Amino acid sequence: MVFLQQSSLRRACAVAFSMTAFTLSQQAFAGATANDNQSTMGIATAGAGQAAEASDAAVIFFNPAALTRFKRVEVLNVASIATFKNDYTSSQNNDGPPTDSGTQGSAGQFFSRKDGYDSALFIPGLFVAVPVTPKLVVGFSASGSHGLLTRYEENYPGRGSGRESDLKITRVNLGFGYKLTPTLSVGANGSVERYFQSIKLRVNFRDAVSKLGPPGTVALLDAAAAANLAPPIPDETDGKLRVFGKAFNVQAGLLWEPTEKTRIGVSYRPKSKFDGNQGELTINENGQTAAFRQFLRGGLIGLAGPALGVNGPQAAGDLEPNQQARQNITLADEFRLSFFHHYSPKLDLMATYTYQDYTDTFLRYERIATGRVIQDVPQNFQVTESYRIGLNYKLYKRLTLHAGYAQENGAVGDDLRIPILPDNDRRFYGIGASYSPSRDTTLSVAYQLLDVDAGAVGNNKQVTPVEVSGGAFQGVADLDAQFYSFSLIQRF
Repeated sequence: MVFLQQSSLRRACAVAFSMTAFTLSQQAFAGATANDNQSTMGIATAGAGQAAEASDAAVIFFNPAALTRFKRVEVLNVASIATFKNDYTSSQNNDGPPTDSGTQGSAGQFFSRKDGYDSALFIPGLFVAVPVTPKLVVGFSASGSHGLLTRYEENYPGRGSGRESDLKITRVNLGFGYKLTPTLSVGANGSVERYFQSIKLRVNFRDAVSKLGPPGTVALLDAAAAANLAPPIPDETDGKLRVFGKAFNVQAGLLWEPTEKTRIGVSYRPKSKFDGNQGELTINENGQTAAFRQFLRGGLIGLAGPALGVNGPQAAGDLEPNQQARQNITLADEFRLSFFHHYSPKLDLMATYTYQDYTDTFLRYERIATGRVIQDVPQNFQVTESYRIGLNYKLYKRLTLHAGYAQENGAVGDDLRIPILPDNDRRFYGIGASYSPSRDTTLSVAYQLLDVDAGAVGNNKQVTPVEVSGGAFQGVADLDAQFYSFSLIQRF
């Protein structure tokens, strides 16, 4: 038996490397932040059986030991589209700081943004499995490991806490699976992850001034502006924080096959530590903001500032339009236990338990030049656990149906949840089908609804510095997503 023909390897490499640059340039998204929607069949089964089924090469992401199930070279290309529904409902009258036109949210008022070119994402993935010997299989993958996307209306009450957020982490895996015995395989991955985060918000100067000084400071500055002793407090403007980084990590896995019909897979990946993420804080500059910064550096504020408890030059420095920023962040470890059973010639049953510990994750951003905190957002992240069940049903010789359900608890509670991270308990509903026109090719389609429970926001009063806490608001945030996926498997 020729286990790996040279021509097959050349064709597989050509397909894989032609797709790699395209895959790494695109975006990734997931509910919470961890993304288990790697393959089309996995989307259809809501991630059930991830570390044991090995229905496609995406298993390298969940358990490299299961690569030993592949006897031929396989290249999996995945193309998915995710659409989002992002809502906020005010829970009180006079909700949020007044806009420039003086409007605020009222109890029960609904703010929704669910259209526009940036309310949907294209999400590709590339996965390759290459048998080297009857016992050793190597694999490669490039896909999104974590992601989050939120989009709110520009003037919704929580805009000072965050109007838009975009988190994308791309993971590249290179790993292997090795069959120790006919029933036991081991495997390991080495990986590099590229981190990107963008947060957009509305900077409300009046709210910031009211928090920096004692009661009456806003009125005092308005009176000074009326007497031409000070520039007016600026209108709202946009701010943006963007950071980039990378981390290296490993993953280990086991696959036990007690019978020909049953497989049990387990894998573990330690926490990913992104040390030294760097980027830029940008505050949109205009004539009003430039004049106000100049005023903070001296003049009247130089005399009255100490009495008001305001460090004018320091505040002016914090408002510079372009500043270098940094962030260190640790993301959760990943433990998975999966079960797969070929119940009958037509039916496969699957289940997965996942444990992720976010307790070492903190949201803190600093200025590189001064070391001053841009924003520190207490979250008290906790452990999340998910339970997933799914099935494959062979309707015809070449046509298989897939379905799955999963539920997972949120990583934050009502007391500290913020609009740009509206994480809460969630459920996944998946359905799909696979068609194999030949033994070399499989086409799959899938649909999944990610239903995140609506959660209270605005209760987190611990954000520092206080002037960037975003103003007092009280509401309910709701983020749901729908996934539409297509994939092509080519075997050589």
